[in-house]
Amino acid sequence: MSNQRRRAQRLVPAVSFNDVPATAAVPTGVPEADGGLQLALALVSTAQDSREEIDAFLKRHRFAPRDEVARAKGSQARWTIERDGRVVVSFLSDDGVAHVALPPEEGVHRWAALAVATGGTLAVWFLPEMSSFTPQAIGRRIDVGGGEWWRLSVGFVPA
Repeated sequence: MSNQRRRAQRLVPAVSFNDVPATAAVPTGVPEADGGLQLALALVSTAQDSREEIDAFLKRHRFAPRDEVARAKGSQARWTIERDGRVVVSFLSDDGVAHVALPPEEGVHRWAALAVATGGTLAVWFLPEMSSFTPQAIGRRIDVGGGEWWRLSVGFVPA
């Protein structure tokens, strides 16, 4: 075992939300049944976001409920690593572009590099009406019987 102290994990504040009804964006991942890793960006919404706004966003950008498969091919969402190091997830629709931009921080760079190395597809999870956006709270929500959440597969587009 290493003698180095492990740094405490911290949540990454989103640089910006543009027309995305979320309170936090948390880069994360979960193990898959086949031994792989599904990398995801958890968009967490709290009580301050209106349910009407959330429902319109989910419908406009074709998010699938937790029990359905969401495919990158069927979505109009893309993610990229900008030249300045920000990771930007863009949601395209007839109404324009919504986006979430994550800061150019070391943890975000590692997460994005792993996503590119494993094929480039990210899951975007939308978790409405949460009171907390800790990794533990997110894990409880996406677990079987954990409550409502929606997903969208997002493909990588090089900058």
